[in-house]
Amino acid sequence: MKTNPLNTLKVLMAAALSSVIPFLQLDACAQPLTPVHILVGFPSGGGADAVARLLAERLEKLTGRSHIVDNKTGASGSLPMRALLTAPADGSTLVLAPDTTVIVYPYTVTSAGFNPSTDLIPISRVTSYDFALAVRGESDIRSLDQLKEATRSNPKAASIANPAAGNLLHFYAIALAKTLGMDNVTHVPYRGVAPAITDTIGGEVLAMVAPVGTVLAQANAGKLRILATTGQERGAKTPNIASMKELGYAELISSGWFGLFAPAKTPLEVVQKNSELVRQILSDPTTQTKLAALDMDASWNSPQAFRTLVDTEGRKWAGVVKASGFKADQ
Repeated sequence: MKTNPLNTLKVLMAAALSSVIPFLQLDACAQPLTPVHILVGFPSGGGADAVARLLAERLEKLTGRSHIVDNKTGASGSLPMRALLTAPADGSTLVLAPDTTVIVYPYTVTSAGFNPSTDLIPISRVTSYDFALAVRGESDIRSLDQLKEATRSNPKAASIANPAAGNLLHFYAIALAKTLGMDNVTHVPYRGVAPAITDTIGGEVLAMVAPVGTVLAQANAGKLRILATTGQERGAKTPNIASMKELGYAELISSGWFGLFAPAKTPLEVVQKNSELVRQILSDPTTQTKLAALDMDASWNSPQAFRTLVDTEGRKWAGVVKASGFKADQ
């Protein structure tokens, strides 16, 4: 019986491929995925760094892909945003940034080096936290009306402290004073919350604004008195303190946040995948507990909702910055 040469050739080719494919598979498995870099514009040990490292740890567990936090400090935390301009738009470079960097900083300098509307793709808000308006615990001021009266009766002492010139709380204090009709208030920026607390307790300034979590211990000890918080409702840790909304000042509702961003032109499926991963992470009670220890709430929203938030708040605070005349580089 004659052998068909064509059949013989097919058998030989199949045998050859079967011997090569396992090696190709092994080689593919031997090529690890490139790490994902999460850029942070602030030093290690701070709030932004802590949130980024928690996020990186959980993302690595979910994806099996290495996630590395890179701290790029300087220029008011904006260096990571500038780095996104030349980063590959493939999900391998992300930025965790606070509100100020995205919705305030671009309007306080002559040239920010990036445009939040065109150079960034919001993936998700990650955390949020309310602000507090506080006075010294020994003060007779117990309400917003009494605070307003104090600024009118003693204009020389009418001052509000904030943790840093040019950040969101600086402009929140400006908006607060305008809304309450305290036009004679002097805004006093500090280098951090701690010295602002010290001077408020000591009576060097009349009041202060700061994240709720940073003043809560002193308030609980009676050294500070929180007049109001700024969330949509009373905070879980401040159930006995009214919100600005509850007091009739819905326009003073505000909160701080950290969010995750990707470079412009990152594919939609990559953005949505990362957003869903963040949602899973933030729905985990363990993550929520760790964020609570940082005085923050897990606060996911979709890429579309986050884009709306960034654009809306950007327009709002751009107006406040412009009206104030503040420029960080002057």
